[in-house]
Amino acid sequence: MNRLSLSDHILEERIRNHLTQEELACRLGVSKAAVSKWECGQSLPDIALVPQIASLFSVTLDDLFGYKPLASEEKREEVTERLQALLAEDPAQAAAYAERQSARYWSDPELLKAIGLALYVKAIEPSASDEANCPEPASHVANLAERILRRVLQLDPDGPSTDFVLQALCILLASEGREGQADELIGKMVPAKPNTAAIILAGIAIRAGNPKGAEIALKRQLLFSLLEVASCAQALAGVEGVSAEELEDILVLAAAIQAPNGFEALSPTLVPIIRIALATQLVESGDGDRALDELERFVEDLERCCETFENPQNPPFFKPVDEFLWQNGDEKADEARGEAAASLRSSFVSSITSNESWGTLRGNPRFDAVVRRLEEEEVSV
Repeated sequence: MNRLSLSDHILEERIRNHLTQEELACRLGVSKAAVSKWECGQSLPDIALVPQIASLFSVTLDDLFGYKPLASEEKREEVTERLQALLAEDPAQAAAYAERQSARYWSDPELLKAIGLALYVKAIEPSASDEANCPEPASHVANLAERILRRVLQLDPDGPSTDFVLQALCILLASEGREGQADELIGKMVPAKPNTAAIILAGIAIRAGNPKGAEIALKRQLLFSLLEVASCAQALAGVEGVSAEELEDILVLAAAIQAPNGFEALSPTLVPIIRIALATQLVESGDGDRALDELERFVEDLERCCETFENPQNPPFFKPVDEFLWQNGDEKADEARGEAAASLRSSFVSSITSNESWGTLRGNPRFDAVVRRLEEEEVSV
């Protein structure tokens, strides 16, 4: 046993759980002096008490002892590939495999994130909730995904993927009719007013004679704000009830966001997603000519979007904070971006050709030309 590690973790967890030494001692049936000695590293708790202490703090024995087994990159890839294959063949077997691997690497946020997100994708598939399609394994997959995603958030609450993991968890909860829990998780993160912390921080840096620090603080906040605006605009385009006129306003806003040199790379999908939403709404309202105009513009938007994915060029304006932007030169990342571009093209082709809203225009030379062009681009990738 590592006395320092165990004593530090007992102290840390007691404080995190808002317990006094006396309260902890009472719950464990020992004296306050015994708890004090554990936290000072003067003695260790009886081995029989250790599982009870971990349970009381809602942590694992690994957590309590500070033992954090991490998988190698090769192991993570192996587990992810094996899990994906099992999910396609046998969800029940996949869940059992995921459970074994997550238990073994319960302190590895990267591997747990990969496992949790793979299970999440399977859990929200339409067929996963079909009563005739083995509801019990599907429910187990969803429950396991939730438990693992919650563990990822516990291990890495401020990590670069936190928002994505949190979003997946909230969607999973909502898909099971637990909207209240999803609201509770995400609601506290929605700001009630503008955040001026970066402005204050920049002011402090200027007073301290550090203009570069002020520039970095402000450009970082501006970058984050632009990304938030782009995300909200894109999401708004998919909200039922938003009118064609409002979509046109959103499109103007999106184009303005992307107008400066390189800013298109901040959110490549922004304009095409809003444009296709506008085109679809126009054709549904019977305005075929305007719908075709927007559909033809959409093809151009999509090509620029895919080119950006395949070869992103960061905006020079944000060079002081480019650690938050695209990182080029990584072979795997470059390959992933190419796959994302191909997937995007494919999904749009499928959406347009299968959406009954466009049925009235099938056979129209302009519509058929758009579909042919999209299909040719898809084949050429």
